[in-house]
Formats: sequence, structure tokens, C-alpha cells
Amino acid sequence: MGKDKHSEWLSYYHSLVRLNGGCLVDFARGCDVLAAGGGGYAGGTVPMAQVALDTQGPVEIIGLDDLPPDGLVMPCAYLGSPAVWVERIGTGRESIAIRRQVEQHFGAEVVAMMCTEIGGSNGPASVALAANARLPLADADGMGRAFPGVEQVAMQVAGVHPGPSVLADDHDHVVLVQADTGDWLERLARSAVTAFGDTGVSSEYVMTVEQARTSVVTGSISRALKIGQVLANCAGMPVVTAVRRLAAEFGGICLMEGKVSMVSAVQTSASSTFAASLRSTALLDGINGDNGRCLRVEIGHEYLAILEDGEVRATTPDIITLFDVYSGDVVATDSLRYGQRVVVLALPCPDLWLQPAGLELVGPRAFGLDLDYHPLVVR
Repeated sequence: MGKDKHSEWLSYYHSLVRLNGGCLVDFARGCDVLAAGGGGYAGGTVPMAQVALDTQGPVEIIGLDDLPPDGLVMPCAYLGSPAVWVERIGTGRESIAIRRQVEQHFGAEVVAMMCTEIGGSNGPASVALAANARLPLADADGMGRAFPGVEQVAMQVAGVHPGPSVLADDHDHVVLVQADTGDWLERLARSAVTAFGDTGVSSEYVMTVEQARTSVVTGSISRALKIGQVLANCAGMPVVTAVRRLAAEFGGICLMEGKVSMVSAVQTSASSTFAASLRSTALLDGINGDNGRCLRVEIGHEYLAILEDGEVRATTPDIITLFDVYSGDVVATDSLRYGQRVVVLALPCPDLWLQPAGLELVGPRAFGLDLDYHPLVVR
């Protein structure tokens, strides 16, 4: 995105948040698209973000180049099961205690917060966390989409040290976890969150602004907002038309409009950390202009791969998203059902994930699939 276009979207963000919060709805829809079927429903954290903006004032969205290089960037995200948020939605104020602990540990000032995971509910939640911590929000994140693992972030690929992780719950309980590797951080941080009651806020891979400039996915807030606005501009149009516009705007592919003919659980003996649970396969039969075609969808916490006639059409880390034909809403992996009519979109992932270290961390084999990464190809 060019500098002028980037400034245009940031201006749009600020003006609407100050007036009526309408921008948050567009932003949340963009976050849901980037979630690839996982990450929790972004609309669920919009009210928390709106309350924080109403009480604390607007959050400044800032580029990393506009921050002092020796200041700290504090990535934050809710950690735990999105299903638990139905009863325990958090307060958005957990970031206050985390900021205090991070500054005390590092002996330096946090100059910006960063969303760890732009995809799904953590996108809008990051607005609430930044507002309450009285910090600007960096126009960046650690994934460019959603992934299930704490260590499945750009900072891990770039060699940023993962620890310490600072975790807090909605009762101001704070835990500091020291871990030398992302794998151990995953284990220990999730144990702490289990003690919190299966949900809490986590900050790890704290880094200087100078480190962040070469270690994160930039432009994430702007991208999510623009995706949401493209969808808003397509209101009243057929969903397949809106999806095709998204594909054209962001270099993706509208793979098919189809009907779900089967969703079946998969028993796997794969040793992958992220293949142990929540694996299934779905079949989609083409409808309308796609009659006669059939897609196979491999599903984990997110949509992992699309195959057609034995040919791989899309795989993680590219972003595979399904839209309900009637509502236009994104269909989460855990809500895909027989008989649903959907439109399938695939968007390219950030380039950093295509490095060998990135594919090892988030490619198909990391989730137990016996597939290599296949770049998106427009037919």
C-alpha cells in the first residue's frame, strides 16, 4: 500500500472511531477474513473495544518508523479458548498490569502496543488493550492472519527471544514466565492461562522498535480495515461478487461457490503439536457457475488446505476463508455444517512465512498434513 493510500485509511479509521465507532465494525470484518476460519469471532470483542474508546479516548494507529528505535514494543493478545469468552469476556484492562511488569523487567519504556494476532477476536481486542494501557497501537502484528500457537509468530522466525512472557487475568493476577524457546513458552504460558480459568492476556516476544521493524508483519491494521471497507462497499451485492472483489484487490483467488456435502472428523496419529485436535475434512460441491466441481477442505483450528481432483489449490500459510452465501459472514471452522452454501476465498500470506523457517513453523506439515506448500495459482 502506498504512503498516500496508507494515510487515507488511517484518517478514515480515526474519524469514524471518534464519531460513532462504525469503523470498528469494518475493522472486525477484516479481522474475521484474515482469521482463516479460526481466531474467534471478531465481532465479539467490538463492544469491549468501543467501551475502551468511549472511556479512554481514541487510540492512535502508528507506523513503526514513527517510533523511537530504542523504545519497547509490547505484543499483546488474549490467550485461551475463544469459547470461554462467552462467559468471561475480559475487561481490556489487563494490559495495564502487563505494561507495568514489562517496563519494570526491561527497565525501559513501552512506546507502543502491537496486536499479536490480527486474525479474529484479537484484532478488536487489541484496540481495547491499547486504549486502557494508554499506548498507541502499531500498524503491525505478529502473524498477518490467525494461527493457534504462541510461537507461530513472525518474531520467532526473525530470532527475537520469546521470554519473558507476562500474563494477566481480569482480576489483576500477573504471572511472569521465563522460557528459552517458543515451544516451552507455549507449554508454560498455556498452563498459566489454565490456572486463570482458561482465558487471559499474554505478552511475549517484547522487542525494541528497531527489532520490530524487521521482525513483524507491517500494515496489518490498515489491511484489516481496508478488507472490511471493501466488503461494506459491496453491501447488497451477491456474496460471490464481494469475494471476487476482495480477491482482485488483494491478489487472491475466489476458488468456488459451493454447497457443503460432507464434514467428517479425521483421526490422526500425527505428532504435530497443532494436529492433535480439531482435525476434519469437508467436501464442497460446486453450485451455480461451479456446477460439476468438488473441493476437499482440510480443517484444523483454521482452514489448512484446499484440493480439487487431487490437485492442491491452496494451503496454509496462505489465508483460506469461507463466506456464507446468504449472510456474507465468515464461516468459522467449528461452525461449518452439512448443507451450508459458501464461497471460498484464498489470499496470499505475508512473504515472511514463505521463508524455509516460516514454512517449517506454519506450513502444511506443521499441522500434520502430508503436503508441501503450494503457491496460489490463478486459472
